[in-house]
Amino acid sequence: MSAAATLPEMTRPSNLGPNVLAATAGALIMGADYRGLGVVRSLGRRGIPVWVIKQGGHLVATTSRYVSRNVSWPPKDDRRQIDFLIDLAAKHGLSGWVLFPTDDYAVTLVSRNYKALASHYRLTVPPWEELRWACDKRLLHHLAHDLGVQQPWAASPNTREELAALDHAFPLILKPALRLEPSSLAVPKAWRADDRASLLARYDEACRLIGPEHLIVQEVVPGGGESQFSYAALCQDGLPLASIVARRTRQYPMDFGQFSTYVETVDEPQVIEPSVRLLKALRFTGLVEVEFKKDPRDSQYKVIDINPRVWGW
Repeated sequence: MSAAATLPEMTRPSNLGPNVLAATAGALIMGADYRGLGVVRSLGRRGIPVWVIKQGGHLVATTSRYVSRNVSWPPKDDRRQIDFLIDLAAKHGLSGWVLFPTDDYAVTLVSRNYKALASHYRLTVPPWEELRWACDKRLLHHLAHDLGVQQPWAASPNTREELAALDHAFPLILKPALRLEPSSLAVPKAWRADDRASLLARYDEACRLIGPEHLIVQEVVPGGGESQFSYAALCQDGLPLASIVARRTRQYPMDFGQFSTYVETVDEPQVIEPSVRLLKALRFTGLVEVEFKKDPRDSQYKVIDINPRVWGW
C-alpha cells in the first residue's frame, strides 16, 4: 500500500465545541519570539484583542503595544499545559478565541490534544492523525515519493550497521525525523557530516539524545540562499486561501537556518505546483510553510520540509 493511501479518511469535527462562545474572538499566541511578534502585530493592527503566552528567553512579543496581557507558560508537562489552556479560557472568557502555536513543540502539543482544545478555542492546526504526515520527515518522504514531488535522497537506518552500509556521496546531514521535544540536536535542525567517520560520530551522539528510530539521513543539496525557496499559505482542507512564494536569500545560521534575515517575494510556479499538491493530499488546514531548495545539478526544486505554523520571515 502506498504512503498516500494510508492517509486517514477523516471528517474533522468543527473547531467550535459546545463551550465556544459566538462572541467576537481574540487571539492567544503561544510563544513570544519574533514569530509571535509578527502574529501580534498583524492581528493587533486590525483591532483584534491579543494575549501572549510567554516561554523561554525570547520574549520580544511581550513588549508590543498590541498585547493586552502576557501570561506565563507552566513548566514542560503536556497534561499540565493543556489544563492550563482550558482553565485560561474558562476563567478569563477566552472561549472562542483563536489559538496560534508559533513553534514546532507548541504545534505538536495542540495537534495531539485537538479534541480537548477544540471545545474551547478555534484551532489553527489539524488533528495529529493528519498533521503527523507533515511533521514526520519519514512520512513526508514517502508521501512526496508517491505524489511525484522531487526531494533529496534520504534514508532512515535503524542501526549503526545500516548507517555504515549506506552508499551515497557526502556531504550528508543527520536530523531528527520528528521534533517533539527540544534537544541539542533539534535546536540546530541538522548536523552536517563530510565523511563516514564524522557521520558515525554524529550518529552516536544523536542516539544518546533521541534514539536511532527517530533519525533520518539526507543528502545536502548544494547552493546557498539564492537556492532556498518557501511557499507560505493559509489553507482550509487542503485549499490555499492566500499564499506567497519567497526566496530566502540570507538566513542565520548560514547552513541550516533558524530564521531568515533577507527575503524577497518571487513568482515561481515550480514551487507553487508541488506545494499545492502536497497540501491537497494532506487536506491541510491552517498556516503552513513548505520549504524547497533548487538543486543546481538538475535544476529541480526539491522539497526539504513542511512547517505547519507561522514562518520565520
